[in-house]
Amino acid sequence: MIFTDLIHVFSKTGRALKVSSSNKVVLSEDGRGASTFQLVGCRAWDVVSEEMHPRCVSLMDANRTDWYVRHRIDYLSVDPEYDTEDLPLFKLDSSFIVHSDTFYPDLYALESINYPDRYIKSHADGRLGIVQRTNITDYYDSASFIVHDYNVSGK
Repeated sequence: MIFTDLIHVFSKTGRALKVSSSNKVVLSEDGRGASTFQLVGCRAWDVVSEEMHPRCVSLMDANRTDWYVRHRIDYLSVDPEYDTEDLPLFKLDSSFIVHSDTFYPDLYALESINYPDRYIKSHADGRLGIVQRTNITDYYDSASFIVHDYNVSGK
């Protein structure tokens, strides 16, 4: 896994991940409108085994410092770390293990730190959440993502 620190994420079918006006993480109708995320070391670094450190990440909204993608009651949103009542839980909720080639070659899956075997997955309504892994094609399709480096130089 080699990325620059700024990325765009897309579903297996090419729909862009974006942050809605209500700070929910959703899929766009198509490949346009991808939100830019900064890939950073996981917020729950201290509870992850040393062997998992290289694969543990958090996604920060590139336009808002200290606003992280996190799951909350199974759905993903972008929330500020500084405005939480339970910082240890926030750090767990915003940390994921990156798996490459888990469901499909050249695609990525993101597993929750505090809910092992639950992966980020798109729902039929376009929202994203974490869902217990099942071994069916529909799950594999909606829990697999394309990650592109975001090149600020335009090249």
